[in-house]
Amino acid sequence: MEEVKSIHLVRTSRMLVWCKWTRALCEMDSDGDGKTNGEELGDPACVWVKGNSPAATNGISHPGTCTPFSSPACKAANSWVDCEKKNTQCDARNDVGMKSVTIRMPETVVPTVATVYYCMLVELPTDGDYHLVSFEPAIDNVYVNHHILIFGCDDPEDAVRAFPLNKPTECKMAPEMQCMTLMGVWRYGSTGQCLNKNSGFRIGRKGYRYARIQYHWNNPEMRTDYTDKSGLKLYYTPNLRTYDATTWTVGTIYTEIPPGEEEFEVKAVCSSDCSSRYLSGPIYITRAQNHMHSLGRRQKIQQYRNGVWIRDITNAPYNYNDYSEFEFDPPIEILPGDEIKTTCTFRTVDQNRTIFIGDGTSDEMCFGFIIVYPAQHLHGGTCLSWKDIDMCKLNEFTSDFPTVKGCNVKAMMNPFHPDLVSLFSNLRTYCKPFGICTHECKHYVKNVVAKNPCFKGTANDLIRHMSISKVPVFMTYLAAIDSCRTEIEMDNCQEQCDSG
Repeated sequence: MEEVKSIHLVRTSRMLVWCKWTRALCEMDSDGDGKTNGEELGDPACVWVKGNSPAATNGISHPGTCTPFSSPACKAANSWVDCEKKNTQCDARNDVGMKSVTIRMPETVVPTVATVYYCMLVELPTDGDYHLVSFEPAIDNVYVNHHILIFGCDDPEDAVRAFPLNKPTECKMAPEMQCMTLMGVWRYGSTGQCLNKNSGFRIGRKGYRYARIQYHWNNPEMRTDYTDKSGLKLYYTPNLRTYDATTWTVGTIYTEIPPGEEEFEVKAVCSSDCSSRYLSGPIYITRAQNHMHSLGRRQKIQQYRNGVWIRDITNAPYNYNDYSEFEFDPPIEILPGDEIKTTCTFRTVDQNRTIFIGDGTSDEMCFGFIIVYPAQHLHGGTCLSWKDIDMCKLNEFTSDFPTVKGCNVKAMMNPFHPDLVSLFSNLRTYCKPFGICTHECKHYVKNVVAKNPCFKGTANDLIRHMSISKVPVFMTYLAAIDSCRTEIEMDNCQEQCDSG
């Protein structure tokens, strides 16, 4: 409904077209059900303007769909609507020896918050060695479930120590270290998943013995009467396939999307430096899924080799409420050193604030979930960037990359590092945080600090971002530096004018 507040959908024949909200459009009855478009959208007086809330928020209905939907009077008007979901075609579910188990959470009260994540540790079948080859959703409450993820636990003993078994508890969006391998993604609109005939996720005695299921619930109306006991039905076989499968997540962990934009692109890259270290041999993509939130309009994942575009892995319009994924047979080969670029396009014409990445549906994301085999060739479940900085260089491969953008980020996050102790000492001596710019501070910042690569470009942006949670005291020294930023910029401008 957020989008419908300023740009509304009106049905013409079998098509939906974008229209500007005007009094004339408000007073129309586009679906012929006896209610004006304004009445259906909470603006019966036709006085709503961008930035305001509608007069009513309860009883909202679609101005392009005749209601009550199933009434005889609306049957002809709604003939264009097809609400039937096509079931996932998966012949493997009927294979000889195929087993299945449905894993649900016990009935749990949905909190009265707009967005929340709940997780539950479950035990997988351990009476044999199996490949998990398919799953389908077992949704109890369709009004709150946005997506369900299932992660294999790489460290089963640690997982059992860290999480209660079969007990739903509130959690964060990011997977826990004990359970990092994404084995399945159900999101609104999906009817399940069927893996490539050559591969499966190894579970059981020689594979994952425990999994952590994550539920993303939306309750924007803050209803107190919602409960849920949803889950997943897993199909697994003792007839092992040729390869073990795994999931690789690509994209970005930082978005800063301004309001009022018709199209705004966010770019991310899994660089050659990272993929050459994550991959010990070729991997093969069998499926790929785009993932954004409600402002997403288009997403593409592209493969490059030696700087040359090879193919688009995905490239399609995006609809938050319409699930889609891409299947590849034959699979797409990815070699060590290939680059995987992700581009997400957002539309924010109806927003009045900057949107960042986050857990909530009102926040945004830019990820791609890629199922690949053989799992043995992939060493790391994600390949992500922060703006144009490779996260692999900050996390897994710091010994290969002691500096990023010329900055020793690890040293900068250690307030006891000798270089940082000296820097802090001088800033305390010369500068007045949150105060005036002294002559001594400007001289020190301009001639010493400004030459440090950690205080330039995206390296500086990252240091500032990380310091909020990791080294809060660092913010005082950043304020000291900023006390002279304006004066230094004016000096630089004057120098350029004098030299011109």
